[in-house]
Amino acid sequence: MKAIALKYLAQLSSGFTIRESLDFLDVGEVKAVQIKDLPKHIHQINTDLLTDIEWRYDSKPQYLSHNAILFVSRGEPAAYLFTGDINEKVVASNPFIIIYLNDKTILPEFMVWYLNNAITAKNYLNSVSRGSSLPITTIGALKELPVIVPPLAQQQEIIYRHLHMQKEKQHLEQLIQLRHEYNNALAEQLLMKN
Repeated sequence: MKAIALKYLAQLSSGFTIRESLDFLDVGEVKAVQIKDLPKHIHQINTDLLTDIEWRYDSKPQYLSHNAILFVSRGEPAAYLFTGDINEKVVASNPFIIIYLNDKTILPEFMVWYLNNAITAKNYLNSVSRGSSLPITTIGALKELPVIVPPLAQQQEIIYRHLHMQKEKQHLEQLIQLRHEYNNALAEQLLMKN
């Protein structure tokens, strides 16, 4: 399989620059995705946890559509899938590059996996990021990202295996936490005997 530059598979745009801190904006109808809103364990955005803001700008907001991919362009590169829809009135703030796939041969979930996990993507992003303390990936660099597009059945298998691995990881983390709590409780009992 040969690699295709992302610019031939998707449209990319930058998130909106919000001039003031969202903490000081009045609550309104528009929701904003910020870095702090991103979940730690899954790469999907839950609109229930987003900040409501009043839109005070002259320009019309570019609301996110279903299956928009938000790529974190500052710091550690990561991609998240927006599973909401345009009626929820969600905008992405400026640390994000918004990716809309225009090729039906790529599943949005696969593209998120590819950006977060594929060695080809990781090596490319490491080579084009600028800055040492806070690496930045530009839209221009992301447009040139080489994407290997397997058949849909293989994309689905990759997604299935990845989701299965995430569930296993979550179960193992719960088991480790329970073991930690058990050991601490046992240690406290031993201390109380003395």
